[in-house]
Amino acid sequence: MINQFAYNDETVETRLKTVPSGFEVSVGENIYLVSEIAPGKFQTHLNGARKLVCCVVKENRSYIDIDGMLIELDIPSDDGNMASSAAAHAIAKDKIFAPMPGTIVKLLVKEGEKVEAKQPMVIVEAMKMENQVNSPASGTVKKINFKDGEQVGTEIPIIELELPVP
Repeated sequence: MINQFAYNDETVETRLKTVPSGFEVSVGENIYLVSEIAPGKFQTHLNGARKLVCCVVKENRSYIDIDGMLIELDIPSDDGNMASSAAAHAIAKDKIFAPMPGTIVKLLVKEGEKVEAKQPMVIVEAMKMENQVNSPASGTVKKINFKDGEQVGTEIPIIELELPVP
């Protein structure tokens, strides 16, 4: 499987190959031999150094943390389309979803508050990184389904908006 992602303003190509001990991941010039040590936890060796790798697969997206470098990859579905829950939610302009499973660090709005498109709504921590999630549209906060400190997935909206009638 070949993927590309942006890292430090450069496009990096990755290749994944299954080998008897696990799998081999080529990232640019580096080749990582990866073996699973527990569900969702892997180890890899590069130049003789062992690194711990955490991986979460959610629907058709894979989130990989290698020494604090977060890699987010779409996994092709059976029909070859790149699909993810984030992409599926992108059309829902009246709901704000977590970009990946994590913990609510801070809600930035309250129920009944009027918000503008692209206004920061919530901060979600996932894989040691804080992600600011902005409003997809202008409207009024109709319902907040979670509190600070709670775990969130990508299926239930964190915040629901009431959009103005055109």
